[in-house]
Amino acid sequence: MQGNFVYINWEQVNNLVISYGITPADFVNGVPDVPQRIVLIDGRLEGNQVNSHTRFQTVTGQNSVREFLLDKSAQPKEWLDFHETDDLDLLMPGEIAELLYMAHMGTHYHLPLYSKLQNDYAFLTVSDDFTKVYYRNMRTFNHILDVSLKRHLRLLHSNRWMMFNRPFSVSDVPGDMIKQLQTAFTDGVIFAFDQAVERRRRYLVPVRLQEHPERQSWWHDRMDVYDATRQVATMSYDVEQKKWGLQITDDTAFNANEIDL
Repeated sequence: MQGNFVYINWEQVNNLVISYGITPADFVNGVPDVPQRIVLIDGRLEGNQVNSHTRFQTVTGQNSVREFLLDKSAQPKEWLDFHETDDLDLLMPGEIAELLYMAHMGTHYHLPLYSKLQNDYAFLTVSDDFTKVYYRNMRTFNHILDVSLKRHLRLLHSNRWMMFNRPFSVSDVPGDMIKQLQTAFTDGVIFAFDQAVERRRRYLVPVRLQEHPERQSWWHDRMDVYDATRQVATMSYDVEQKKWGLQITDDTAFNANEIDL
């Protein structure tokens, strides 16, 4: 499935974000620090070390982790970060079984944010480039989303003005704007850059609400993505003033959920 859009569905209770359109590069460029150590839970032989206690492959060293996360040939990626070298040795058999279950089923048995590992993320790649990421701190996701939205806007701009090939800098998305948008994330939101229009040097990007989030697993093409959505807002970017804006057209989508961040 191809399309210049970002899909976000946030399970608030589990700090789980299901997304499409947020690339590994967005993640790497958006996190405060690339992890120093990650453990691979999918059984693939792609690490640079093996933990003898869990028999899981690991990737050690920030540069090595960065290269692994950005390596397009290493798909799918299923991993957790961990803090100290011997943290994995503290995992009980039941906890190792939980990680194997998560890798096999694509969902958690218990919340995979372990005090033993002190991990900030649990990362799963699912079908058709969808990802599931558990975050210890959701503010980290806000920065990743900012990076991704700016990249999608640059892609939109470059596709329309390819012949000029001029650098196009994009300002950060205001934090209060992302926080306002978050109130709809629990229902499933699509930032439809491939439906955007340009008017008087302003890009207008529809923000659409997924009315049947359970159908996300049935998506095969762009028509499936937009088939059961309704536009609830328009996100704008003024190219000359380098300023983002948000116009909400359906208040119910943003008032239905109370979020405590």
